[in-house]
This record gives sequence, C-alpha cells and structure tokens, in this order.
Amino acid sequence: MAVQFVRNTHYVLSVGKDRLIKYWDADKFELLLTLEGHHADVWCLSISNRGDFIVSGLHDRSIRCWDRTEEPFFIKEEKEKRL
Repeated sequence: MAVQFVRNTHYVLSVGKDRLIKYWDADKFELLLTLEGHHADVWCLSISNRGDFIVSGLHDRSIRCWDRTEEPFFIKEEKEKRL
C-alpha cells in the first residue's frame, strides 16, 4: 500500500491490495477517480514532476505507466459507477 501527493496540489493517489489506483481530493476527503487494470496487488507508485504520468509497481514484479489525458471526467458519473 502506498500514498503519493500530487506536487503543488491538494490531490492524493493511493494504491493497495484491491488492485486499484484511487485519485482523491484531500481537502474534501472525496474519491474522484478509480483506475482499474492491475492483475496483482499494487505495492508502490510514483508521479512525474509535472503530473503527466504515473508509474505503479505490482506484487508480480511488473510495472504499469498511466498517462494523463485531456479527456474530462465527471465526479457524479464516477460516483454512479461505484454504486
């Protein structure tokens, strides 16, 4: 399990045994986005200095790179997905 702050923001990323990367608003303690796609426990993550990509490390010794896109996401839609 790991937690990483996004530089110069109030956003946080967390990973763990649930195989997910979760993107949080630390001011509101609100889950904004969940990234799925890992096939093993996620042990660590790192965010680039500009915040344009994330690298995650898994229990099975694989790594995955996640690129930031310009595609908007809507918090209400993300909440509906979790229900």
